[in-house]
Amino acid sequence: MIRVSDLLRRPLVSLPETASIREVATELAKNRVGLAVLTARDNPKKPVAVVSERDILRAVAQRLDLDGPAMSIANSPITVMDTDPVRVAAEKMRQHNIRHVVVVKKNGELVGVLSIRDICFERAILMELASTEAPATP
Repeated sequence: MIRVSDLLRRPLVSLPETASIREVATELAKNRVGLAVLTARDNPKKPVAVVSERDILRAVAQRLDLDGPAMSIANSPITVMDTDPVRVAAEKMRQHNIRHVVVVKKNGELVGVLSIRDICFERAILMELASTEAPATP
């Protein structure tokens, strides 16, 4: 069984919850990733929110002040544990219609971000997902 931690290869982009929209956009572009994790002011290992490239695009389209707080466009993180099977991450992405999940340790400490791309480009994972029973659709 392939675990979430086995797929964490991309750099983690995390910024304090006090970061601006512009700072988040700059880090996403610099690291060529689609999601930044905003962390607690007093604990850089505690995820409190996420900002995606789509959130940034909406902010630009709405002509928001890019020097304003990123928390104003942020969403609650959807998390999985680093020891979870990849299937759990894939199910959460499908369930919430998202492209990324935040990966944490059992104690809630931030480990990384797993994207749908990380899952799709691994043939062994696709084979494993195909061989498991499909979840019932609501």
